[in-house]
Amino acid sequence: MTPAVVLTVAGSDSGGGAGIQADLKTFAALRCYGASVVTAVTAQNTVGVTRVHGLSAEVVEAQLDAVLGDLSVSATKVGMLAAADVADVVVARARDGRLPKLVLDPVLTASTGRRLGVLAAIERLLPYAKVVTPNRDEASELVGRPVRTPDEMAEAAAQLGSRGAEVVVVTGGDLPVESVDAVWTEHGTRLLRGPRVDTGNNHGTGCTFSAAIAARLAAGDEVLAAVEFAKRYVAGALAGGRDWKIGRGAGPLDHFGW
Repeated sequence: MTPAVVLTVAGSDSGGGAGIQADLKTFAALRCYGASVVTAVTAQNTVGVTRVHGLSAEVVEAQLDAVLGDLSVSATKVGMLAAADVADVVVARARDGRLPKLVLDPVLTASTGRRLGVLAAIERLLPYAKVVTPNRDEASELVGRPVRTPDEMAEAAAQLGSRGAEVVVVTGGDLPVESVDAVWTEHGTRLLRGPRVDTGNNHGTGCTFSAAIAARLAAGDEVLAAVEFAKRYVAGALAGGRDWKIGRGAGPLDHFGW
């Protein structure tokens, strides 16, 4: 059968563990066809990021139009936007209904000036998002207060949900005892709990989680089923790559070993 097409709009990770590269690996592992729009090129590896080069809004727009003008996209994952004018292009396509089943992973950049613009753009994207997946640090930025405990995660998820997203998942896979995610829907908030995988090879978990949700939405899952599947998938990918020795820092997940 022809696979469902899933589009990722995100930054490129030269080390291969996160961003566009992690998204495409996840789509392939889940038997979807991945298309991509690159918003920024990063020089990074398992140790860290040394340089970020944002692509122009015109180039991002051209990529979007090329993909959307030819491929029938079933779901979309949006990650790193890098600059406010790039985010404006993505917001416009979402507003026009051209980014179906949008999963927003609100990656924030390091530059203070850019951060403010991207935060504002993320706010504008929320009403078009089927799922938003901030980690605790990103949720803290978005709600303007520290988000650390599961109760604070649940409160932040509800606050972000009130801004228009259909489902909000504040992820806490890095909590010390167990992996806890706070999931908000219009029916309330609940906590998804799972075992914490003890490994230093955890680079790209957020990208992988959001990409897995998009892939399962493209395959026809209901949104909560897609979230629950993605949590299991990430746990399996973490366990699969637990003992890998790739690079000198935080290594990647085993996207195909789940």
